[in-house]
Amino acid sequence: MSKKIKIGELDRFDLSILQILQGNNRQPHAAIAEKVGLSTPSVQRRISRLEERGVIRGNVAVLEPALMGNPISAVIESRLVEDRSIVMDRAKRYFRDVEEIQQCYFVNGGVSFIIIMISRDLQHFEQLVRQHFADNQDIQTYRTLIVLDQVKTGLNIPLFARDEK
Repeated sequence: MSKKIKIGELDRFDLSILQILQGNNRQPHAAIAEKVGLSTPSVQRRISRLEERGVIRGNVAVLEPALMGNPISAVIESRLVEDRSIVMDRAKRYFRDVEEIQQCYFVNGGVSFIIIMISRDLQHFEQLVRQHFADNQDIQTYRTLIVLDQVKTGLNIPLFARDEK
């Protein structure tokens, strides 16, 4: 595997390409090349290098949960029964395998995990909470927060803010 790229190794062309891809990664390379002022082969090589070195982790279709039958979103805070590595690692593996968990963050500050989970309806949500939290031997406490409005969601990373100092 190639070595990872550090942010300082990315030039303005790489950053421009990444900014464009974050908005729409299905744009033809020729269109990207025209926007950034490079040749199409050069853009193709740069994108391949960014993928090989792990800057671009993947290309996915982002689906609308409600249209796919999962209109309920919740934020769940959970605390482990103990802070031993074996318990932490077991919980991480467990949560990675739960389909309805979209995001899982191992955090500090009084809770162990912050989880974003989707469900079909409130009955399904209750079933998931019972199965994955209430009856989970590694969970000491948990708190569920039903999302009323997704004000902002996304994965875009600001690329040019660091230059504006």
